[in-house]
Amino acid sequence: MNHCGVIFDILVTSTTTTSTSTTSTTSTSTTTSTSTSATTTPCNRFSTQVTYSTGTNPISVAAADVNGDSKLDIIVANDGSNNVGVLLNNGNGTFAAQVTYSTDSHPRSVAAADVNGDSKLDIIVANYGSKNVGVLLNNGNGTFAAQVAYSSGYMPYSVAAADVNGDSKLDIIVANDGSNNVGVLLNNGNGTFAAQVTYSTGTEPVSVAAADVNGDSKLDIIVANYGSNNVSVLLNNGNGTFAVQVTYSTGTNPISVAAADVSGDSKLDIIVANYGSNNVSVFLNNDNGTFVAQVTYSSGYGPWSVAAADVNGDSKHDIIVANYGSNNVGVFLNNGNGTFAAQVTYSSDSSPVSVTAADVNGDSTLDIIVANYGSNNVGVFLANCN
Repeated sequence: MNHCGVIFDILVTSTTTTSTSTTSTTSTSTTTSTSTSATTTPCNRFSTQVTYSTGTNPISVAAADVNGDSKLDIIVANDGSNNVGVLLNNGNGTFAAQVTYSTDSHPRSVAAADVNGDSKLDIIVANYGSKNVGVLLNNGNGTFAAQVAYSSGYMPYSVAAADVNGDSKLDIIVANDGSNNVGVLLNNGNGTFAAQVTYSTGTEPVSVAAADVNGDSKLDIIVANYGSNNVSVLLNNGNGTFAVQVTYSTGTNPISVAAADVSGDSKLDIIVANYGSNNVSVFLNNDNGTFVAQVTYSSGYGPWSVAAADVNGDSKHDIIVANYGSNNVGVFLNNGNGTFAAQVTYSSDSSPVSVTAADVNGDSTLDIIVANYGSNNVGVFLANCN
């Protein structure tokens, strides 16, 4: 499978909903390839994965305590089965068989958030083939009601939940791949959502994250534009509307984005997986919500998903990447100053496309969860502390 196959359809048309500005400002970047020797420290190694069956073509994974037992469960979007699967934690880092809940066509991205204020985590899913996002409310015991769908743009590919207007209610942000925009659906206050308002991005936005990048306590939007080879930053105006994007050049085909303070300056930086360049980019924050040119680190073949987490317990954010074409997960340890050691890889099953980090067995170390698209399962790598 390549980027123009089943997962990533070639764009031939696009639709537009209510849109704000269409002008973008581009900041040119240069790329420096960095490679250093990996070091071994406690908790930076992971056991052989244990796999759990999912539906067909799992494409997105999240970890959340959905049944209130203080154990993190797994939620997976099954692209080929048109459903989401919930795998409850048995309490020791092993998982029960998935229970599935129907979505619309080709769910591509999943997030967990309490959208109706009952202190229970609900599920949000981007339904790529149906031009909508689905919200599945938690029944209060880790089972979920039938989805309620809200219209998005064309080919919604990625979804995130964040309070963007400061009302303490979680809103929905969706990257509309085929419409070249992001949609913001404000929470009505009861777990239902207003119609999306859209903001122009680059070409083929496929990944979205929310983070306060300029230190004003308002959540901004970061988008990976697969077709434009850049990332967009849309600053929050302070009321849940967003300024025109500023773009930063990436490698080829950026497909996943995350935000984390990797340099220890209390400012959130940007991390990107560049599918076509076989590397990850790190953009350090200039302390004002603008970013320096990327520094790149070699990954495996076809890096599809990136996450930031402290996997070795040194209070520094490391990088985890799912290498689709190499059938492995790469871990880049933070050198302590926002630069990274060469990746150490751990074998997954076929075509890993989504990765997250969570402590699933309660030992206070972060484990890795990966969705193996080609094997119809999720893999769990427990952290080995020495």
